[in-house]
Amino acid sequence: ENQMNNREQWGSRLGFILAASGSAVGLGNIWKYPSIAGQNGGGAFTLVYLVCIFVVGLSIVVAEFVIGRKTQLSPVGAFEKLAPGSNWKWVGFDNYINASQDEFFWISLKNNFIIVFASIVLQVGVGTILAAILDRGIKYGKVIFRTIIFTPMVISSVAVSIIWLIIYDPNVGILNSILKAIGLPTPSMGWLGDPDISIWMIMIVAGWQNTGFMMVLILAGLQGVSKEVYDAAEIDGATGVKAFWYITLPMIRNIIIVAILITTIGAFKVFEFVYVLTQGGPSNATQVLGTYIYLQAFNLLHMGYANALSVVLLIIALILGWFQLKASRRA
Repeated sequence: ENQMNNREQWGSRLGFILAASGSAVGLGNIWKYPSIAGQNGGGAFTLVYLVCIFVVGLSIVVAEFVIGRKTQLSPVGAFEKLAPGSNWKWVGFDNYINASQDEFFWISLKNNFIIVFASIVLQVGVGTILAAILDRGIKYGKVIFRTIIFTPMVISSVAVSIIWLIIYDPNVGILNSILKAIGLPTPSMGWLGDPDISIWMIMIVAGWQNTGFMMVLILAGLQGVSKEVYDAAEIDGATGVKAFWYITLPMIRNIIIVAILITTIGAFKVFEFVYVLTQGGPSNATQVLGTYIYLQAFNLLHMGYANALSVVLLIIALILGWFQLKASRRA
């Protein structure tokens, strides 16, 4: 009990220190550079925001070492593990070393990268094609077409996952019923029970929900391309696919980069689809960092190890976020 009280006291003090330091850095920079809050636009303000994040992150790491080594307590928990007798034990970098040697951590990370690649191809690729069709391919029903494709985006990811869980069901699912009706075979272990295809089935669900958002984002970029550009290209003989490849894509390149980075960050944070559909199975075939952290923290009660994995995920997200900010400024 005394140990938990010490943890709460140190946590409160750390929270106050981090809030004060972050606010001081932000206000100090705005005071020193008034244009940050005014005519200089969002670029400099973004820099201040990143500096605040860096100061807060550095403060957490320093506090982990200073407080942890003196009190055997770690405010974040990434340098601790729960020892026998329900006592927290300071373990230094052991959790991170264990992560580097953990086969399932690398499987989860590999699956995250698979999801990133598949999401870029499916969501950004198909979204770009749909946006091009809406922009110049059809003349009537654009609003209805756009609304239908974008609608899954406004539905909760959990609700979407449950809908597709029913669709994939080998007994009552509509997918198996359609395939059987036209004489095609169905997976003997089910769509989500086969380790070879389960992760791709999850990607179809994620793509169905998120492709509409990518379509709208890229469509906004396409509508910013002047009609005169296409007229000039048509005079030079560039029409149809050729005009799209050599004229349209280069002009919306920055928008596509932003779309790819948004998709990449979302793919690394994926949790709901995997947890509802497979919970990381079968045989860890769909395990990702989000579900693996949940497994370690709430199923196996390895809180310190789960916190260390969360820090790894945070670092990946910050790096990707930095790239997204740079791409956004260029766009």
